[in-house]
Amino acid sequence: MSDRGLLEKFATGLSFSQQRLKTQYKLIKYRRLAEIGEGLSLCARSECHADKPGLIKIGSNCEIFGSLQSVGNGTITIGNNTCIYERSIVGSVSSVSIGSYVIISNQVHIYDNNNHPTSRALRHQMCEDGFHTDAWRWTHAASSPIVIEDDVWIGENATILKGVTIGAGAIVGCNAVVTKDVPSNTIVAGNPARVVKVLLDE
Repeated sequence: MSDRGLLEKFATGLSFSQQRLKTQYKLIKYRRLAEIGEGLSLCARSECHADKPGLIKIGSNCEIFGSLQSVGNGTITIGNNTCIYERSIVGSVSSVSIGSYVIISNQVHIYDNNNHPTSRALRHQMCEDGFHTDAWRWTHAASSPIVIEDDVWIGENATILKGVTIGAGAIVGCNAVVTKDVPSNTIVAGNPARVVKVLLDE
């Protein structure tokens, strides 16, 4: 049975044993597409997509319950002891670097690209030409690397946009939209995210 067939078979109504089987299948897919360290923990909803194998690198003792998506030559690098929870997406066409001991909560979106061109005319042409053409790929949108340093905590439903560096020890509040660099040891919140508190070194 093809990979697509297996995914469709296990997509709905999974028993505990079926969930375990699906998780094992996801681990095989991760090993095929990514370089992974020891102790990687996945769930039935974990996803890994890459145009080319080897562009995603995951350290040891990580928990990835979300989705990692590498398009074109986009790289995703994750340190040790980092967790990315359910329905979160890390998408790269350039470079996303995530440090060690990082907590990424549920439904966080981290994209190093705009997904689509900002030009109205180009988007009009995309829709006219059809919804599954090459023009829809992230490789045609503006992109810039994202760096998330060690010990960062990103709250639920936050969005991290292209070109941003989040300094070590920072906290990103729930629903925040991060458009600019975040200093180390600060809490940011809001849309666009702003520093609301400076954390003392502990």
